[in-house]
Amino acid sequence: MEQVAVKVKKLVPWAQLPEYETKRAAGCDIGVATQEEVVLYPNEVRVFPTGLAFKIPEGYEAQIRSRSGMTKKGIVIANAPATLDCDHVGEISLLLLNVTEKPMRIVPGQKVAQIVFAPVVKAAFALEDNPA
Repeated sequence: MEQVAVKVKKLVPWAQLPEYETKRAAGCDIGVATQEEVVLYPNEVRVFPTGLAFKIPEGYEAQIRSRSGMTKKGIVIANAPATLDCDHVGEISLLLLNVTEKPMRIVPGQKVAQIVFAPVVKAAFALEDNPA
């Protein structure tokens, strides 16, 4: 499997590096860098810090996606897939949405999303009168 070198900066000491849960996983789990438990109420959307900043190589992107285990519990990435371009700077944040009818707890370090890296292909647009 091809690998791409992604530089990571921990912005807070308690931030956790993303981890691949299995050898063949396409996405690696990423957690929240909160120091306290946070309650996410029904239909609430809230931004959670990861405490990490990435330097994504030119020619690549990263996508933040919902993690299946969290989706089963009713917590999803509100803007999934969220695209991070190679020129993104600063902390990676996670926009979580509670789609259940009950408050859900998000605990420090909880793995709530996954991140997938992929090559970028740019389109070359050609205007035509009849593109069909």
